[in-house]
Amino acid sequence: MATATTIDRAWIASELVKQIDSERTLAADAKARTESPPVASLSVLYHEIAASDERHVGILEKIATRYGHTPSRSEGGGVAETLGRLKDKVTGLGSTNLDILGQDLAAKANAVNLRTAWMHTFESLGDAESARELAAIVAEDQAHRDALLQGLTRMIELAARGNHDPDELKSS
Repeated sequence: MATATTIDRAWIASELVKQIDSERTLAADAKARTESPPVASLSVLYHEIAASDERHVGILEKIATRYGHTPSRSEGGGVAETLGRLKDKVTGLGSTNLDILGQDLAAKANAVNLRTAWMHTFESLGDAESARELAAIVAEDQAHRDALLQGLTRMIELAARGNHDPDELKSS
């Protein structure tokens, strides 16, 4: 005898709201980094990441809405950006630019892992549209993660060879 599969739509929506909040924070962090990147050559990348992460918020809200979430127009924007800047200042205390770049890389890798798990979950639930939308986010985030990793690798190699600007390894 076959049993019907239950989908906990409220739980899914609440978990997606957490991801929306996280994505807003990632966008605010990347936007703040555009003004003071850990390495000047990464400024363009941080601009691209900020724009992508802001787009991702809309996609995640669209998916969450399918599961019962009602977006509020008062969400995000100024508060998330302000908190991101404040977090950057606190995180920057005693952190080197190497530390900051490593933290950004870890945050992006975590987002990729979480979104990949959700993508597979939506596929298993038969929600191909949400899975496809998440796959696009994952692909973009993987490209950004890889670019951040290249920046970190370059920074570490230069420092190890003594061919670096001493200010590059200090926090701004």
